[in-house]
Order: sequence, then C-alpha cells, then structure tokens
Amino acid sequence: MTDVVTAGISLRHGGVSRAPYTSLNLAEHVGDDESAVAANRDMLFQQANLKNLHYCCQIHSASVIDIDNGAGTIPEDPPEADALVSTDRETALGIFTADCVPIFILDHATPAIGIAHAGWRGTFARIAVNTLAQMKASFGTLATNCQIHLGPSIQKCCYTVSTELLDQFAERFGSTVHDGKNLSLQDANLNQLVEAGLPPTSISVSPLCTACRTDLFYSHRAENGRTGRMLSFIQLNAGS
Repeated sequence: MTDVVTAGISLRHGGVSRAPYTSLNLAEHVGDDESAVAANRDMLFQQANLKNLHYCCQIHSASVIDIDNGAGTIPEDPPEADALVSTDRETALGIFTADCVPIFILDHATPAIGIAHAGWRGTFARIAVNTLAQMKASFGTLATNCQIHLGPSIQKCCYTVSTELLDQFAERFGSTVHDGKNLSLQDANLNQLVEAGLPPTSISVSPLCTACRTDLFYSHRAENGRTGRMLSFIQLNAGS
C-alpha cells in the first residue's frame, strides 16, 4: 500500500501441500496435513518477513478484535472474529480466504492497521465499517485518513446467488451491487465504506477473480468446497 506497511496476499503455488490443497495452503482448518501447513507458513513468513502473526477463528460475523488489548500476546486458540486491528509494529495481522474479500486498512495518521474477512454474511453485517469503527474507538482513526484495498476475491462474473439475497443487498447497499443474477461483494463493501466517509479515491479494488483464476488462487466455490486458503496479511513497518 505504501512504505508504511508490508501487505499482501499469498498465491496457491510454491508450497508442499498435496491435492486438493495444492500447494501453498496456509490454513489449518480445511483438512490439510498439519505438518504441510506448518512448512508452508514457515516459507511465507520468512519470505514476507512477518512477525508475530495474529489471526482469528473466522465465523462470518461483524466482530472485530483490537490486538493491542492483548499486549501483543498470541493466544493458543484464535478468538472468534472476522477482523483485527492494531498499532503494534511488532505485530502482523492476517485473515484466510478462498473467495471472500480480504479488506486491508491503513490509517496513515496514527499509524494503525486493520484487516477484515468479508464473505456475504460479513459484508451484509458491515464488517468493513465495523473495523473502521473499532479503529476509531481504539486509536482515534478518522476515515478520511485511511487507505483501503479490497484484495482478490470472487467477482460478480462468478458469484450467482438467490434473488432474495440480491434484493436484500440492493436494499442495504444500492442497486449497483448486482446485475439481476450475480452479486458484487466488492461494490457492496465499496458503497458502505464511501457512506462511512471514505473518499472513493482512497479505496482500490483488485480486478482478479478467485473463481476465474484457480491457476493463482484457491476458490471455495469453483473447487466445490474442498480446497486450501490464501493468507492476506498486513504489518506496520518498523520505521513508520
């Protein structure tokens, strides 16, 4: 995003996991061999120079955890939530995805960081705005000081959902979020962030669709629910 942070999302290649998790699966909860996941994490952490990675047990909620309240300690059992925030330069924040939207947040002024996991349930519950609200409550973050990126995820081209769900999203986030058949999680998150005070120019959106590009990414939908997970991560740089 800038030289203030190190942020990124892993691809599915370069690891040791076997099919159907081929090959850089980074999640422990999908049925992959634990030793393979550990080896994959070691490789990525070294390459990305990640420190003290915090992540949560994702439950498709609007719950946000302020990592700083835990004094930087990593719990043995990840807490249930779908977003994390911090100002600690010795802490990396991460979420796992295989179609859901990874939302990276940088508050330049504090500086502070946040990351959120936004599937359709989390998006509908306004996880992106809740993460900003937690950053404001914890650190005094203002939306106008933030830069946000929506990472690779399933796009409208591949995300067919029920008419009922389309109508519910349109009512909450505006008619631009669907085309009558398919849903755009990107537009739903973008619209709620703009409504919360983010300038549109401060939000960037990846055009890459995880369901179209299973050569690069894991896709829960395109791979019938049995696949690995990418790790999206963000970390304040030491000199920021």
